[in-house]
Amino acid sequence: MKATLILTGGPVVSVDAANTVHEALAVRGNKILAVGTRDRVMELRGPGTEVIDLRGRTAVQGLIESHCHMLSFGTNQLGVNLKYPNVRSIEDVKVALKKKAAVTPPGSWIRGWGYDHSKLTEKRHPNRWDLDQASTEHPVYLSRTCGHIGVANSLALKMAGVTDETSDPPGGRFERIDGRLSGVAFEAAQGLLRGSDRFGCDELRKAAKACNDYWLKNGFTSSSDAGSFASHPDVLMDAIDAGDMKLRIYMTITVHDLESEEKWLQRLQSGLREKLEQRGVKVGPLKVFIDGSSSGPTAATREPYTSDPEDSGMLYLDQQDLDGIVERGHTSGYQVTCHAVGDKAIEMMLDAIERAMTRHPRPDPRHRIEHCAICPPDLQDRIRRLGVIPIAQPVFFHEFGDGYLRNYGPQRVRRMFPARSFLEKGIPVAASSDSPVTFVDSNLGLYSALTRRTMTGQVCAEEETVSITDSIRMYTYNGAYAMFRENDVGSLEPGKLADMAVLSADILSATPDEVRDFTVDMTFLDGKPVYVRG
Repeated sequence: MKATLILTGGPVVSVDAANTVHEALAVRGNKILAVGTRDRVMELRGPGTEVIDLRGRTAVQGLIESHCHMLSFGTNQLGVNLKYPNVRSIEDVKVALKKKAAVTPPGSWIRGWGYDHSKLTEKRHPNRWDLDQASTEHPVYLSRTCGHIGVANSLALKMAGVTDETSDPPGGRFERIDGRLSGVAFEAAQGLLRGSDRFGCDELRKAAKACNDYWLKNGFTSSSDAGSFASHPDVLMDAIDAGDMKLRIYMTITVHDLESEEKWLQRLQSGLREKLEQRGVKVGPLKVFIDGSSSGPTAATREPYTSDPEDSGMLYLDQQDLDGIVERGHTSGYQVTCHAVGDKAIEMMLDAIERAMTRHPRPDPRHRIEHCAICPPDLQDRIRRLGVIPIAQPVFFHEFGDGYLRNYGPQRVRRMFPARSFLEKGIPVAASSDSPVTFVDSNLGLYSALTRRTMTGQVCAEEETVSITDSIRMYTYNGAYAMFRENDVGSLEPGKLADMAVLSADILSATPDEVRDFTVDMTFLDGKPVYVRG
């Protein structure tokens, strides 16, 4: 049996149990045929074999993005980019919005994304009156980089029917200045402002393709979507049918209460799950929101914030409601996960999981916790005992680390996304970006796991940094394990699917700064190139 493709001439990082590094890899069809020494693998060369000389570059398993919002990333490309350093002040925000207004028909929405008030000169959120100065003829809505805080102008507030007399909804609040709404909305309050802020089907299809192309460019071949496609499953299926979505998708379904969970279970059983799986989409966990954002900050913490002794975050629901949702999902045979950032929220989820597993034992449920950010040793030990998988975001330190040190203090930051502690305790932590919250770029993700370094050069607890091989494992095998696909993908071993990425350098011998600068030269899915750097 001869190979259809051979990669040789550089390190082949297998991510097998021994972290073996090979000299060459052979593919036949869509599966890995062999890995090993160059001489052994080249024996599989036939007259039709394509041989790619790595020229010292590194071949790795196609990377796995374990938590992101794919359609949100794509639709953001249709809006105004307000991320630092593109904008540095509220005046910069106004200028960017005015430019967009000049080319947008009156009455049409203007959407902006990615601003971070902590990095703006004014050190505050833009408000309705700032946005009104950019346009009063367009409804305007901006989303903070975390996605947990937004701001609307006066026209958008009017269209949503939200007034100064509108009460704060459960799990959210409106900022008020002298009794008036400022337009800034936290957590669930955003939902009241965005009722008519909808994207059309054509925009969503473009968004799906934009996300697919950018992920492949960064070496990702599998992606765990954190809920955006569940809101638009037809868009996902159309994109796959059109060849615009090539990634292997693990689809998370967001539920808010027992009623919405029951509706989703019925919908999946009525044929939706079968339609998705026919297209290669694996239906993943049921997900519930418990608390807010790490960088807002609105995360629910055991102790008040260092930056504000009167604040310890926000909760979306109480323990009784959370217990019911987790137990219903668990007994229905589903993996269950949650958005939990603060240690208080993580503890609530572990309590709910333990109760469900005690009452209804079930082999290998692999429940997850998305983010699992502030996680001290007592919670780490419970995670290991319960077999829970944390889904971490090392790249958050790059963009948000300075704010973490300010808001939570150095001691708590030592326990944020504690990758080394997780791995040393045998917890298969998986890595992700939570894009578009921050950068999906694979070089920044790996670099951040190695350094935990902020944009300003501060290091958020060096003792929790990991090695390059562990960083790669977090982005490959552990990601596959978190979505029950470790038998198909996650490592470069014979019999597994030939999903691979070729990095532009020998990453195993590179310094952290060199890791930060690498690019992806090629990405393969099923043994076929789906991205080649020009």
